[in-house]
Amino acid sequence: NLGIGLMVGTGLGIFIKAIVDKSRLFFKNRSADKPKATEPTLLTGNRRWAFLALLALVVVVLTIGTEITLLQALVTVLGIYLTTHLAAMLTGQTGINPMEIFGILVLLAIQILWQPSTIGAFSIAAVTAVACGLTGDMMNDLKSGHLLGTRPAAQFIAEGIGGIVGAVVAVIALLVLKDTLGGFGSELLPAPQARAVTAMVGGLGHVPAFLLGAAIGIVLYLVKVPAATLGLGVYLPVSISFIMGFGALALLLIRKISGKRLSQAITDRTSLVASGFLGGEGITGVVLAIISMF
Repeated sequence: NLGIGLMVGTGLGIFIKAIVDKSRLFFKNRSADKPKATEPTLLTGNRRWAFLALLALVVVVLTIGTEITLLQALVTVLGIYLTTHLAAMLTGQTGINPMEIFGILVLLAIQILWQPSTIGAFSIAAVTAVACGLTGDMMNDLKSGHLLGTRPAAQFIAEGIGGIVGAVVAVIALLVLKDTLGGFGSELLPAPQARAVTAMVGGLGHVPAFLLGAAIGIVLYLVKVPAATLGLGVYLPVSISFIMGFGALALLLIRKISGKRLSQAITDRTSLVASGFLGGEGITGVVLAIISMF
């Protein structure tokens, strides 16, 4: 509960900082004598109505396809609008996108007003987390496409296709892993983000520890300490946290030996190697799970 509180506190800190920054900018522009520049927008004319129609369709789908009520769906869509903005901002500024934390925050906001069913609560957190995750991925992809000279319109089409195909493939892969590795939450599939959401839906075991962690997380984020990473380290099993810490120490040692001139180049190379480790482990796990089914 302390680790979950630290992660949720980070999300609250993000909201607080965003509100403070926007308020400062608003009052600064208001007090300035210079006329405020008009920002270009894509939502003009028919596009605005199409966007509103799409939002209405999303609300209808959430209401009909899940156990989320109409009012809960409206608040969920509003929460997604806010959290995806923050997800895009954080991805651009830090490269980190705590999408499960945003899902928990929207769920907490709805739980203050209503008591959604178990399936409804999971649906709210899942839809929000997936939306924030896709937003962060799209920001990274658009950046890469810009560097390569790719047309953004083509990337949007590819992202849409990838989102649909990826959803189907990911569900199949997760079901295979679940059936062959003992289910989610087991030693082989700890699923810390999913367990954090489960704790929020099913009730916290130690509320004071959660509140303490949330308060510490807010303060740490505001003083620019990665509280979400700290919370994840507290929450994860020791076996996983130890390996993550070992990797960080190895990188620090390599940087120390290489010196400042080669530090950035080595960091880029080690990031590629680390990505290979993650991808290789994931692919190997899926392949072994499929083999074990026969």
